Amino acid sequence: MIQAVIFDMDGVLLDSEPLHDEINLEILKSYGIDADKSVTNPYVGRTSEALWSAMIEKYGLPADIEELIDEQWRLVVRALPGSGIQASEGLGELLDYIRNNNILASVASSSRNDFVEAVFDHLGLWPHMEAYTGGKEIRHGKPDPEIYLLAARKIGIDPTRCLTIEDSTAGVMSSKAAGMVTVGYKNPTSEGQDVSAADYVISSLSEICALLDQLNAAC
Repeated sequence: MIQAVIFDMDGVLLDSEPLHDEINLEILKSYGIDADKSVTNPYVGRTSEALWSAMIEKYGLPADIEELIDEQWRLVVRALPGSGIQASEGLGELLDYIRNNNILASVASSSRNDFVEAVFDHLGLWPHMEAYTGGKEIRHGKPDPEIYLLAARKIGIDPTRCLTIEDSTAGVMSSKAAGMVTVGYKNPTSEGQDVSAADYVISSLSEICALLDQLNAAC
């Protein structure tokens, strides 16, 4: 029986990946590098440390990694309220279903905690979520399972009783390695991300309501 739904955040709760691309490319441009999102796309779902370590190595950026990370999150947190980004299609319906069926909800995001909290504020998610786990709380980012295992411990649910929703290749691998039922969300702007290894693949979050009915009826 599924007792908890754990959401990835960027690209799942909201289509924020284009905002991240814009900010990251803006930072690269400030160092004279005219790149496009094909450079940053392989790091979707992974930690800021992974992204900026790779950028420093690739371009020889004359900056400290922590400086780059702080700049990234400062800019993205500032940009979010005026971005016009809305909740993903079907999220409201799914959150209502979760609440009405006594299922717990949580978030496991590679983003820094201050941005997770900014998203909760932006979308009004605080009443719907039992907890969240951010990228600063773990040592090993996705595709390592650490973040999902920690998220399950926080809400006191066995990982095998959790269903996760992921839009990135690394996130699907992380969830599968944690032993959770994994749903791949085909977000149209998450280009280059292969979620085919997930147990189920969807194109709208509202599809998960019927999936939860199916999974829990089989128990």
